Amino acid sequence: MFLYLSGFGFLSCFLLGGSTSNGHLSDAILQLLSIPVLLVALWRILDAPRLLETQRTLAFCGAILAVPLLQLVPLSPALWTHLPGREAVVAAFELLGRRPSWAPLSMASNSTWLSALTLLPPLAVFLSLLTLDWPDRRLLSLLAIGAGVASAFLGLAQLAQGSTSPLRFYEVTNESAPVGFFANQNHFAALLYSTIPLTAAWLAAKLGAMRYASGKGRDVSLMETIALSLTLLTLITVEAIGRSRAGIILTLVGLFGALALTGQSPRHIKNLASPRVLLAVVALAFLFIGNSALVRILDRFSMDPLSDQRVVFARNTVSAAKTFMPIGAGLGAFVPVYAMFTKPRDLVADEYTNHAHNDLLEIWLETGVAGPLLLCLFLYWLVGRATRAWGPSNPGPVPIDKYLIRAAILIIVLLLCHSLVDYPLRTGALMAIMAFACALLIDPAIPAVAMEAVATRIDAEPPRRSRSTIERAQRRSRRRDSLP
Repeated sequence: MFLYLSGFGFLSCFLLGGSTSNGHLSDAILQLLSIPVLLVALWRILDAPRLLETQRTLAFCGAILAVPLLQLVPLSPALWTHLPGREAVVAAFELLGRRPSWAPLSMASNSTWLSALTLLPPLAVFLSLLTLDWPDRRLLSLLAIGAGVASAFLGLAQLAQGSTSPLRFYEVTNESAPVGFFANQNHFAALLYSTIPLTAAWLAAKLGAMRYASGKGRDVSLMETIALSLTLLTLITVEAIGRSRAGIILTLVGLFGALALTGQSPRHIKNLASPRVLLAVVALAFLFIGNSALVRILDRFSMDPLSDQRVVFARNTVSAAKTFMPIGAGLGAFVPVYAMFTKPRDLVADEYTNHAHNDLLEIWLETGVAGPLLLCLFLYWLVGRATRAWGPSNPGPVPIDKYLIRAAILIIVLLLCHSLVDYPLRTGALMAIMAFACALLIDPAIPAVAMEAVATRIDAEPPRRSRSTIERAQRRSRRRDSLP
């Protein structure tokens, strides 16, 4: 039953979590829908054994939630007026002839509240997956692939209907590009390249199983292999048609990363990781795209409308982050704080800066020393998990689980790299994908009742001997009986 609840919460993130700014009605609906999943997941975790890994995981999640909550604690004027970066606010009170009142650490408390609420859906996905066993995790990975394919076909429909397509669900969006369930084409591309490693993992497992199958089982594996190949082909083709520079580059990185999903050297690879199979899929994708589309893709790489502005964004964000160190300006406070450090020569007509286009710098500005510290701890943990994933201690009980764990590492790396030039993890859908990938790297927290049932069954059942062992014992018994 909990699998269906988890799947519903996960799917809701894809359908409703495509906005790049907080406060939309879809965000509020998604957050409400995630509350039951979160509560049930917490109840299941409390019922599970007190594993050290689970305790550390919950402590890290608590530390993340504590950042915005602490930024919302009201402080007396004697405290907050002496904090770094508050000089302009104090000066404003003096100009108005008013005495400063109690205020929180955050420079934009309403935005910080909204940012804290956006953590609920990915937290629900993460905690729910911790309590699911390996077969249920496989099913949710297929759900993620299905959401990626559905978003891809929706993007093709949007492209066919043009800028006035009623299938575009956000008013502020890329009108000339496919966006799927998102408002931004780059985030749509991020969903596609995130589902490519999952599809590659399943395809690798099916191709490996087909080598040992026979008869009807081999026919079923062949049909599944064809379906997964077409899925991978669709994702690559739509990714290229979307013409997102970051999306195309990271898709190529993801395809090369698929070579390492099986953990074998290229000389011994005989399934998806084989260069021949991979090149065949990519070649078919280029065939579907066509020459004219390839030319337009190359034109996208020849010019970047934000090539000069990205340097300006980074310079002003770093300056603001230094000013507000070590406590930060508050989650969601980027827009008003960045405006304080923008110079007249940095302004562009009819445009305003809503993000730094470098999420790591933006986190530094908004959280001070806390954000980078938590990020460093996460990267340290990720390196350890990656070492385990490609080593003999990979906890996956069957090949597909091992491949999904390695695919999760690849997804996390791709999203982190994308965050250096954009802000994909500011959307609910991609935060859910990130949470899903992180949870795949943690062993399932099996409920204590289930563990006791397994232990009781093992103790109650006598050891079973194989047929050959029984036959040998019977022959020895007959020989003893025939002796004089």
